[in-house]
Amino acid sequence: MKSFKTHPFRIVLLLINASLCILSAVIAQPRDTLTTEQLLQRKGTAYRALIRHSRYLTLDVNHTIGGFRRYRFFEGDEIHFKARGETYRESLYEVTDSTFSILVANEVMNRDEPVTFRLNEVQTIMLHRRIPFVTAAGTIFPLAGGVYLIADLVNNGQINARVLPVTGAFIGSGLLFHWLSNPHIRINKNHRLNVLRTY
Repeated sequence: MKSFKTHPFRIVLLLINASLCILSAVIAQPRDTLTTEQLLQRKGTAYRALIRHSRYLTLDVNHTIGGFRRYRFFEGDEIHFKARGETYRESLYEVTDSTFSILVANEVMNRDEPVTFRLNEVQTIMLHRRIPFVTAAGTIFPLAGGVYLIADLVNNGQINARVLPVTGAFIGSGLLFHWLSNPHIRINKNHRLNVLRTY
């Protein structure tokens, strides 16, 4: 009569199979389902505005090259702008028909307090867009140009005239890409700040 010997490979397969069965049983346990409102809230401020009627800021930009673009700022979004001679980069707290408010830290009272601005007080809006490859290149290209210049200086002991055009091209293109990703829009007759409402 032959003795039954279990191969080590079969033991490993049995353990893996048992682990997968236990894991699938744990994952298959019923979970609480989210309501439509909860799903929209998780998506962000633009989706949250669909739940309840609210006002939001729009920046209508009519570019000479590129045409018309509309940028939306909902309550809770970060807004970066210049008004009353100062620059602010805060979360949008409230929007009314002709004003908007942001929360600014009051160090004396140790709390955040709303500061209200009229639309006609805003001079410039600074946008921060994520453009694939362009936004990253705006940071990487100037660094690459600087590293290339320093490496040539270390290797040769002096600045080589042949390196300057390459370094300048890297830095110049990086600055251009950074400006494309972070334009400063001056409010005027072609670039208007308005208030709209969700329904």
